[in-house]
This record gives sequence, structure tokens and C-alpha cells, in this order.
Amino acid sequence: MTQSIGFIGLGIMGQPMATNLVRAGYKVTVFNRTRSKAEPLEKAGARVAISPAEAARDADVVISIVSDSAAAEEVILGKGGALETLRAGAIVIDSSTISPIVSRRLACHTAGKGAQMLDAPVTGSKHGAEKGELTFMIGGERAVLDRAMSVLQVLGKKHIYCGQNGSGLAAKLAQNVIQAAMVEVFCEGFVLAAKAGVQPRTMFEIVQSSMARASLTDFKAPFIFKGDFTPYFPLKLMHKDLALAMEAAYAQGVAMPTAAAVKEVYGAAKAKGKGDQDYAAVITFLEEIAGVQVRD
Repeated sequence: MTQSIGFIGLGIMGQPMATNLVRAGYKVTVFNRTRSKAEPLEKAGARVAISPAEAARDADVVISIVSDSAAAEEVILGKGGALETLRAGAIVIDSSTISPIVSRRLACHTAGKGAQMLDAPVTGSKHGAEKGELTFMIGGERAVLDRAMSVLQVLGKKHIYCGQNGSGLAAKLAQNVIQAAMVEVFCEGFVLAAKAGVQPRTMFEIVQSSMARASLTDFKAPFIFKGDFTPYFPLKLMHKDLALAMEAAYAQGVAMPTAAAVKEVYGAAKAKGKGDQDYAAVITFLEEIAGVQVRD
């Protein structure tokens, strides 16, 4: 029997994820606050719901991927939220990057309905979502993950179990700290070189021939050199994730001095109106200060 899936959130990541589920033959009902974003899914064969509750009604699996903790609470617990119609035995997979504390609270409410929840944030950016090649970091009961695996395999190539509820998010925040810092310091180095008169392609050849080479910056550099900051992952969301990481660090007594500084740079770039661009647009903030551009 074909599983029924409720899918909530059709942003940069959610839309291709939901599309892949439709193509895989699942019965998919989607919800998005801006209905126009659901139109491509409707044309592909999904049903469009008017609320998260309608999307979750009779679903075997409910997947949500929204922007932040407040949005996650709204679509799960709020008026017209998924919990209003969630059936006993269903699985909720939340792939949003939110506070681990909020996620554990949502898991408790879900358990109160006789259902189970996994926190399953993703990495792999938009192109990974389109290809069904995301990596999932998963928290929750291992037996629930085993039940959900057939659905998750449509969406990703790697599914890493991290522990109990909230553990997937803890891992995701740690990973994003590393990723954000790598891109920001790469941009600092290239701005410094450009100011001294070194051409970007020359500097890139040097980096690629050294221990500083990384697949992340190999991917981002060509976009930076073209000045193309079409969002694969928006800067405002990276700043949000850095803020969540700092909250988690404070709560656990973990010192993160470099992450704190990187968060402020992304925050300043966001304040300059760069939030909707890809997070690599942090370089434009650094360029403005230095009075130089890193371009071909």
C-alpha cells in the first residue's frame, strides 16, 4: 500500500524534496503559507492543503521544513497545526534547523498524540535536494528511523543517526558553525589578497594547491568570482543557525570565540541588506570595508 505523506514548507529545500516524493509514487499533500509556491507540486500530482492540519490528516508520515523555531512551532502546535489531525502511529520528520530544545518539546507533544518524531535536519544545499542526495542528521528513536527509512532514502543519499531527540539538530548546528566559518575566512583571505593586487584566479590556484583546499570553497569560489549570489542557502538563515549554535553553546558551557566573531560578521552583512542572497555574499560586506572586489 502506498504511503501517504503530508509535506509542510515549500522553500528552497522543501519544494524539490516534495517533488522527489511525488515522482517516487507517494501520495503527497503539501502546504505552504504562500500558495503560489505549491502550484508546481500541484501540477506534478500533489494535492494542495489549506492548512498544516489538512496536510497531516490521514498521513503516515508528515515532513516539515520551515525557516525557524517559531515557524516550526506554528505549523506543528499552532491553530490549524499538524497535531490537530495527526493520527496515532504516524511519524513526524522535522527537517527544519531549529533549537534542539524546541524540537524536543515538539517531540513530547507528538508523543502525546501517540505518534513519534524525528529531528532530521539536512545538508547538501539546493542542488542536493534536487538530486535526492541530501545528508540527514537524525535524532529520535532508532526504531522510528528504521520505519521512516524508505521515505528518507528518496530524499537523501546518507542518513546519519546521532542519538535521541535533539541530537540531529545539535550535530547540524555544529556542522553549520564549521561551514559558515570556512566560507567567511576564505572570503577574508581573498579580500586581503585582492587588496594587495593578487588576482582571484591566481590566489585560487594557490589555495587549491595547498592544505587549505576544501570542497566547500571549491564549490563557492566560481560563484564569488562571478558575483553570483543566487541563494543555495540564504545568508539570513546561516546567521540564524549561528545564533542557535551560540545559544546552545551558552546553555552547555561551551566556549566558541571564533563562532561568536563569525556570527557578528554575518549579522553585519544581513543588516546591510544581504540576507536573501547566498551566504557567500558575506564577501561583499568585507569588500565594501576594504574598498576592493574579488571578481574575474
